[in-house]
Amino acid sequence: MEIIKDPSAQEEKTPEPGSFPVLGSVTPSDQMPRDPETEQKNKAMRGRMFVLNEMVQTERDYVKDLGVIVEGFMRRIGEKGVPEDMTGKDKIVFGNIHQIYDWHKEFFLCELEKCLQDHDRLAELFIKHERRLHMYVIYCQNKPRSEFVVAEYDAFFEEVQQEVNSRLSISDYLIKPIQRITKYQLLLKDFLKYSTKAGLDCKETEKAVELMSLVPKQCNDMMNLGRLQGYEGKLTAQGKLLQQDTFFVTEQDSGVLSRSKERRVFLFEQIIIFSELLRKGSSTPGYQFKKSIKVSYLSMEEHVDSDLCKFVLSCRGSSERLTLQAANIDIKKEWVQSIRELLDMQINFLTGEQSGGSLSRQLSNSSRSSSSHPSTPLKPNTAPNGSPTHKPNKHVEEGLFLLFSLSVFLVLSSRRSLSLSLVSLYLGLGTPCFFSPGHVLSSTQ
Repeated sequence: MEIIKDPSAQEEKTPEPGSFPVLGSVTPSDQMPRDPETEQKNKAMRGRMFVLNEMVQTERDYVKDLGVIVEGFMRRIGEKGVPEDMTGKDKIVFGNIHQIYDWHKEFFLCELEKCLQDHDRLAELFIKHERRLHMYVIYCQNKPRSEFVVAEYDAFFEEVQQEVNSRLSISDYLIKPIQRITKYQLLLKDFLKYSTKAGLDCKETEKAVELMSLVPKQCNDMMNLGRLQGYEGKLTAQGKLLQQDTFFVTEQDSGVLSRSKERRVFLFEQIIIFSELLRKGSSTPGYQFKKSIKVSYLSMEEHVDSDLCKFVLSCRGSSERLTLQAANIDIKKEWVQSIRELLDMQINFLTGEQSGGSLSRQLSNSSRSSSSHPSTPLKPNTAPNGSPTHKPNKHVEEGLFLLFSLSVFLVLSSRRSLSLSLVSLYLGLGTPCFFSPGHVLSSTQ
């Protein structure tokens, strides 16, 4: 999006009809040809300043809008209270917007204003506080729930709007943080464009643009996740969301082939989730959980049926196969690459090429350290209830921690017997006890 058409363009003045230039007024300096390169640089610098001014001014307006929410809507609701059946839901409506308001009002706006005097501070400002801007990701994850509550109690919020004399509705204000986090990357791109034309060093600005392009994408991802219904697990415990897209999925189990169904698929570091699209065509679509496969049990076939847009996912230990057809070959390539990297990381870990090797060395060192001390029985201590307890020494505690860490990973990598045997042997329990990590592939009808 172009922020300005040409902020540095100067209108050329044409002489009025019948007038003639006065030759005697022309000075030698006016007769000298202008340097096109210098003119281009000056023009770019003016454009750069124009973009920076716009960023600061729109930031001031944004802080005022946030103030209407926090000091207007939120304060008034706190004073008058909410309907009985809405108790507690008001927190869902606003999410962490108070935190966003405080940070922009008390810190970020002031820092942006300093950039008017020192333009080079701008890129550094966004790079330095990129992690802080992730509070927008949290806000966006809550946004679908917020929309639902606002729609459910629309009459109440319209009443509050009138009481605070607001021209805009609460929904109009609650969308502004999402609009703002998107606006930053657009302004930074224009700032980069003019900086490049001015011949300036743009490495830091390029980095800032890259970072601020990722944050809106993550916000969009989290809003989609916030609309996922029916998944009983904790999404925040599944690692980073790597990919999400819509596929046509065909299921095959024991030779029985289902018809192709449209599915929204989410790929996390630890799990892949299949969901059904609800309210298709709506501006706020929802997703119903249908199936999931843990990445630690995932297998992939990259090529199938000579169709360049298809690939197959299956679960080790299950006869079910899922054929995914992407909208185009580029989407298929991105997904295959992401899944391949996850599977390669598992293999590398198990073969000791990555952290598994260092963990094995720690285990070995810990074992040697423990064996260097005389083997003496643990002296029983007495618990408050009089029953004997054992207090392991420092080396035993370190060894247990390392073995437990290894066993958890191996359980997730289909090595349950080995991991539990290691723990049992170390503790001297004799026969190991086994446990299941839960359903490998879970689904809803």
